[in-house]
Amino acid sequence: YVPGCPPTAEALVYGILQLQKKIRRTGTIDR
Repeated sequence: YVPGCPPTAEALVYGILQLQKKIRRTGTIDR
């Protein structure tokens, strides 16, 4: 979920960073 009615660039970047953190945590199992 990205905060903001029209999501701002900062909100999108924040969301991407959060997703990357989740991917890294779960990605360690694949690697």
